[in-house]
Amino acid sequence: MREHVPAGTVTFLYSDLEDSPQQWDDSPSDIAPALEIDDSLVRRTIEEHRGFVFAARGEGFAAAFSTAGDAADAAVDIQRKLEAEPDTVPYRVRIGLHTGEATERDRNYFGPEVNRAARLMSAAHGGQILVSDTTEAMLRNRIALRPLGDHRLRGLSRRMAVFQIVADGLPSEFPPLRALGAVAGNLPQQLSSFVGRDRLMADTAELVRSNRLVTLSGVGGVGKTRLAIELAVELADEFPDGVWLVELAPVGDPTSVPAAFATALGIDPQGDVELIDTIADAVNGRRLLLVVDNCEHVLAAAGAAVQKVLGQAGSVKVLATSREYLWVSGEALVSVSPLALDGGVASDAVTLFVERASAARPGFGLYDPATATAVTEICATLDGLPLAIELAAARMAAMSAVEVRDRLGDRFRLLRGSDRQPDRQQTLHNAVGWSYDMLSDLERELLRNASVFSGGFDLAAIAAVTDAGELDVLERLDSLVRKSLVRAEHAPTNTRYNTFETIRQFAEQQLSEIGELVRVRDRHAAYFAAETVTRWERGGGPGWRIAADWVEIELGNLRSAFRWSVDRGDMTVATDIAAHGALLGFSVPLFETVGWAEELLPAASAADVRRLPRLYTAAGYACFVGRAPVAAANAHRATELESQTRYEACEPGYATFIEALGEVYCGNLDRYVELTGAVAALPGPSRAYGIAAYVDGLQSAGRVDEALDLTEDAIAAARELGNAYWIAYTLWIVGMAFAKVDSPRALLAWDEGVEFVRANRVKFFEGFIARDAARLHTSEGEPDTALALFGPAIESFHKAGNVPQLVITLASVPALFERVDRLEAAATLLGAISREPSSFHHVPGLVDLGARLGEKLGDEKYLHFSQTGSALDLNAAASYAKHQIELARRALQQRTTAARPGGLTRREVEVLRLVADGRTTGEIAARLFISAKTADSHIQHIYTKIHATNRATATRWAFDHGVVTSTAG
Repeated sequence: MREHVPAGTVTFLYSDLEDSPQQWDDSPSDIAPALEIDDSLVRRTIEEHRGFVFAARGEGFAAAFSTAGDAADAAVDIQRKLEAEPDTVPYRVRIGLHTGEATERDRNYFGPEVNRAARLMSAAHGGQILVSDTTEAMLRNRIALRPLGDHRLRGLSRRMAVFQIVADGLPSEFPPLRALGAVAGNLPQQLSSFVGRDRLMADTAELVRSNRLVTLSGVGGVGKTRLAIELAVELADEFPDGVWLVELAPVGDPTSVPAAFATALGIDPQGDVELIDTIADAVNGRRLLLVVDNCEHVLAAAGAAVQKVLGQAGSVKVLATSREYLWVSGEALVSVSPLALDGGVASDAVTLFVERASAARPGFGLYDPATATAVTEICATLDGLPLAIELAAARMAAMSAVEVRDRLGDRFRLLRGSDRQPDRQQTLHNAVGWSYDMLSDLERELLRNASVFSGGFDLAAIAAVTDAGELDVLERLDSLVRKSLVRAEHAPTNTRYNTFETIRQFAEQQLSEIGELVRVRDRHAAYFAAETVTRWERGGGPGWRIAADWVEIELGNLRSAFRWSVDRGDMTVATDIAAHGALLGFSVPLFETVGWAEELLPAASAADVRRLPRLYTAAGYACFVGRAPVAAANAHRATELESQTRYEACEPGYATFIEALGEVYCGNLDRYVELTGAVAALPGPSRAYGIAAYVDGLQSAGRVDEALDLTEDAIAAARELGNAYWIAYTLWIVGMAFAKVDSPRALLAWDEGVEFVRANRVKFFEGFIARDAARLHTSEGEPDTALALFGPAIESFHKAGNVPQLVITLASVPALFERVDRLEAAATLLGAISREPSSFHHVPGLVDLGARLGEKLGDEKYLHFSQTGSALDLNAAASYAKHQIELARRALQQRTTAARPGGLTRREVEVLRLVADGRTTGEIAARLFISAKTADSHIQHIYTKIHATNRATATRWAFDHGVVTSTAG
């Protein structure tokens, strides 16, 4: 009997192993037998529920069902069987279900509905079953479904309501979906549809899979950037370490190209090592895709940077866009042609025109022959160039297609001979010029002024550069947005504007031709200099997060304004940008800004600018990137200049604090204690960081009791200032002081620090606090918490390229693996870390740990795993550690139940003890390093939890744990 092949309305089931490409690389010997079992189990279960398997992809299946109920039953059955065999199948399967009409041909399925099912599955986590909105409608009232909200899945233009099947015996809690916004990396979200190029997308994706460098080349406006981003989204699942966009359009100086790479990837400079070498070392071993966009104006520098990264990082791939090829060895070349014109009204070019015209004039369509003919001729006149078509389509808001065709036609026929092939760059220039000529004088002025911005602008910035009122400028901006000459990017609290690079270059050319380029760029630099000073002045307290975000967002403009003012010899403007940009930027961290301050010192000193002490202070932050001696000297010079009244310094004590940091990085602990003690004694904002630094100095010098006496003052001073950066810094320091004598209090400080850093996005301390808390949890706390913290700590230092801190972190993990009885992993990682001699200095006890592992495993087995680890370089060791941590977490979760009766956390237990001791809310907050509001919230939460359980059981547990006493009741 012929196998039943569902037809018509079909429910598709897609499955695969979570992160299977990485698992193949990390442990092929483990995954191969598991796949055989998984293959048999999944296929058999699908067929048991009347499903038809039409594709098997090695680590997953695609199947079709006649009913949504059968598909759901199969999915639940698969997951239950896999959950029952965790030792046999150690990897989790993710499943997506979607229902729709599909085309079946030769026992295979085609069409957008199939793609939706695959994309839904790729958004899931291992062990999770996701259901689309159409499938949910058929399963409603039949199976438990949890709504997960509307999501735009990768590669799909419309948003989809997503649901999760909840069933007995299956896990129900998962991280956020891996939707478009959850792609690891920094790709911008595309708000408009992507038209055509299906074959080019497929062919180029295969080129990226089989080559390390692929360059998309073509004329401006042909759609290289959009194609590259769509490809990156399509391939994102194949790059577990992310897809990262390096935008070179805002980079006017070839020497800034490595800084653009570092900023996009979040990599910090390291000492005097060339930045591009630091980047290459940092990404080595990571499976990531770099999208390097708009290389043509810095072609040699971009090519050199790409070549260096590819030469030193064998697991990285690059997708570049440029009007010219990079001419780097091994480069695969793709010529991006304009959209197809064949097919008349059904062509890709006409389809794009209609979609964009509909956005400008709702209801627009090819409803009559005259309009259809005109649109077809417009697209042909514009040679199928997407940007030119979008500019013309935007005119549908105020003109007819026939009017646009007639006005385009005459101009373009005059400029192009009938017997020549079209010069598409000239075509685009003419299309932009035609749109420009149709603007009013004020609109043209605004577009010209917008050309000096790098990386976009907001209303206040363009109004300042234009020297006009914001309402007047907003009216003109709105018109330019509707004409597609400016793009608006809407956020919840503000709107940011940008232009296509081709349009920006055209407008800049116009600005130069009328002799206004220098004047407008001077205004641009002056605006950002003044704004940087203002942001720094507002960022000392609660406004730090807003000010730091502004520096990150405006980095392109700050870089451009800095370079322009240096070239112009305007040291006052350059100093304001470099000094205050660095005083804010270091905390993000953006150490490129610190480099500006160091670079400018000789010229600014010669010019004797008024804010020279601030520049020297900012240059002192080079202590964080391996240049401690010169950093300390620069900060000391700032303190000398402060005594002269003609200079304008930071607040009292700040330069001394930076000098102290430089001294301790140089190993001068006594000087560190002396300087920080002086700052701690000052009134005002300086206390917020001065006391914390002094506590650090005291505990490092062995004066622990003195340090502990100041911890509550340190926390109070930091919270009073309200600067999230200094609060995080203080929690870290206080935890270090208590770690030497009172582990539970240290853990409370660091647990609060971890939560605070995440809530306030203080990335600078993310790795430090998580790592130190994890180390203490390993010996004194909870192993599951230690596992949860070590992963982010490794990721933070690995991503930033901070080799010394990464070594310390990795060297701390084997002891935890020993504690959770993963001895082979401990021996392997210890073998890897043994290649780094500094690890034994920073993590005492590694030699003893090795001896214990030898006894427990046996010398022969220990030697085998240790030698296996010694073959791993630092990046491979980091990847191995993260993978083993995740496996250990899963195993630990399966072996443990609720850690505490009543579901109370460790902090809540401590709150309850303090309440029983009669402590006030304020005393509890000080004791636990939290705010009074948070303490009160914990008390209310505990009350709810205790009374939600059996009172007798709760009381008995409370007595057993010393939470209450017989007299306290």
